[in-house]
Amino acid sequence: MPSPAGNIDFAAVAPQINFLMTPLPPVSITALAALFALTSAAPVTATELGTVEEAADRPFMHHRVMFMHEPSTKAAVAWSTADALFDSHVVYWDTEPRHGDVGKYAFKTNGVHSHPYTLTPDDRGNKIPGNIGHHVLLEGLKPATTYFLVIVSGEHQSREFHFVTAPDDDRSFKLLFGGDSRRGPKWPAVHEERRRMNSLMAGLLEENPDIIALAHGADYCAKAEWTFISDWLSDHEMTTTKDGRLLPVIPSRGNHDRGITFEEIFYWPRRDHDFHFATDLTGGAVLLTLNTEISHAGDQRDWLASTLKRYRSGAPRWILTQYHIPAYGSVKEYAQGESQRQHWVPLFEEFQVDLVMEADHHSLKRTVPVYQDKENAAKGIVYIGDGGLGVPQRDPDTSRWYLQAPGVSGNGHHVHLLEISDEKIRGSAIGPGRQVLDEFEIRRR
Repeated sequence: MPSPAGNIDFAAVAPQINFLMTPLPPVSITALAALFALTSAAPVTATELGTVEEAADRPFMHHRVMFMHEPSTKAAVAWSTADALFDSHVVYWDTEPRHGDVGKYAFKTNGVHSHPYTLTPDDRGNKIPGNIGHHVLLEGLKPATTYFLVIVSGEHQSREFHFVTAPDDDRSFKLLFGGDSRRGPKWPAVHEERRRMNSLMAGLLEENPDIIALAHGADYCAKAEWTFISDWLSDHEMTTTKDGRLLPVIPSRGNHDRGITFEEIFYWPRRDHDFHFATDLTGGAVLLTLNTEISHAGDQRDWLASTLKRYRSGAPRWILTQYHIPAYGSVKEYAQGESQRQHWVPLFEEFQVDLVMEADHHSLKRTVPVYQDKENAAKGIVYIGDGGLGVPQRDPDTSRWYLQAPGVSGNGHHVHLLEISDEKIRGSAIGPGRQVLDEFEIRRR
C-alpha cells in the first residue's frame, strides 16, 4: 500500500514496519577488509581502507559492469590496475560457472581498451598512485542470461564474478534508483554512510534476483578527480553479492561529475552521445537518461522529443527518466529547475512519461502527480528521489505545493526499489537499516 502522505520524520519511521527483511548490522571496518579480499587479488588491511596505501597495495581492483545501450545483449566490463606494464589483459566468460579455470570458459577476449586515469595537480599533491582503467564491451549476449566471468591482468586473476543481462520480453522486473553517493570535499576520510548504502544494495540484489541494474542519479564523488573516484570505485565493490554477482550501473552525469575522469570510468566504446541515452530495460520498459550538465534545449531536447515519440508509438510500454538536477526539487531554490521545466517537462507531459527520477538536493521526496504545474491525478507525473546514497542529508522545504499530501518529503539516506509489472510500478524508498521510508504505486494510464 502507498505510504501515508505528507512530511515525515524518517528517524522515527518503521522499526515496526515489516518489509520482510532483517536490519543491517553496523558496517565494520574488519568486514569491509574481508569483502575487499574477496573481490581483489591483493587484500587490504583494516587500517588501509580509503587511503593512499590501499590504492598502492591493490594493483588489481574495481571490477564492475555497466549497462548503457541494449543491456539484453551488451555489457561493459571494467576494472583498474596499477600504473605499470602488464603483459596482457583478458576477460573470460561463459553461461556456466567454471570456477576460475580459464581453460574451460567458452569465450574470451583480449580486445581491451586501456587508458591511464587522468591525474590533476590536486591528485598529485595528494600523492595518489596512478592507475590504468580497462574496459571490454561484451556483445552478442543472450537476454535474461547469467554470465560468469574472470578477469586476468598479467599475473593477477579475479575471482569468478557473474552478472545477468536484461530480458527482451515484457516480464516483470525490478530496478534500483539512487543518487548522490558523494561526501564532502575533505580527504582522506572513510565514507561510512556510502558503504552502508552499498551493503544495503548488495543485500537487496541477493534477495531480489530480478533486479536489472542500479540507475545512478549522479554525483558519485565530491569531484570527478582520481583522488575521490578511486575511493568511490573501491566502495562500489561492496555492491557485489557474497557469491560474486555484480550490480550493473546505468550512469547519469551531475554537477560534481564534470571532470574528465567521469568519462574515463564510464567509458563506452563508440559512444555517440553526451550522456543522454535510452536503455531498454525490457521489451516493455525503457529508461531515458538525460544530462543536466549540458544544454537542456537544442540537440538534447530534440533527441528527447524524437525518442519519446518513438517509444510511445506501437505497443504500450513503461517510460522512466533519470537525471541529476531536479525540475521539482525539495531543498534548493525552485528557480534551479526552470530550464528543465521549460524544455523537458512539456515533453514528459505530452508523451505521458510514467515516472521521473531526480537527485541533487540531498533529501527524500515524492511529489504529487504534476501536470502543467498543478496537481492532476489523471494526467500528472510523479517525481521521486533527490539523492540519498550516502551524501549528508538536508531538510526539505515542506511548504512547496507539490510536496503536500499525497506527496512526501523528509530526509534520510535511501535507495528506491522499483518493482515493475505489466499493471503497475510499485516503489519503496528503503533506508540503510532496511526501514521503509516511503511506498507508492503508479498504475498504467
